[in-house]
Amino acid sequence: MATRHYIAVADIAPGERMWSIVFPDFPGVTSAASEFAEVPQQARDALATVVDDMLSEGEALPLSVEEGRQAEPGRGTFHNPRYIVVPVEVPENPTRINVSMDRGLLKRIDETAARRGMTRSGFLAEGARKLLRALSG
Repeated sequence: MATRHYIAVADIAPGERMWSIVFPDFPGVTSAASEFAEVPQQARDALATVVDDMLSEGEALPLSVEEGRQAEPGRGTFHNPRYIVVPVEVPENPTRINVSMDRGLLKRIDETAARRGMTRSGFLAEGARKLLRALSG
């Protein structure tokens, strides 16, 4: 895995109790936190989820900070913004691994992957992503 970084904006409107979190490079992706100390983790979780979804759909990711991207959020839309740089892991070159599992389970995995037009590796990776996402929520 490689780490990329994207800009997030955390803002709290007057009279509000929750911090809203948006990503200028990922329109429509939002999160929230009740305390500012929770903002970085909430931002990491939201970003990891959208990146996983985009990659599984074959969509290209926006340019990251490392690639020279400088986010330009609309200044008039925030009250008291805090800008943070959020890391996210993205796949690099696939790595061959050796795992052991029950033969019957492996057969079920292969059959289900084939019905979905997936490889065994793709099926296992997607399952791992979904479990990781469920455990982080």
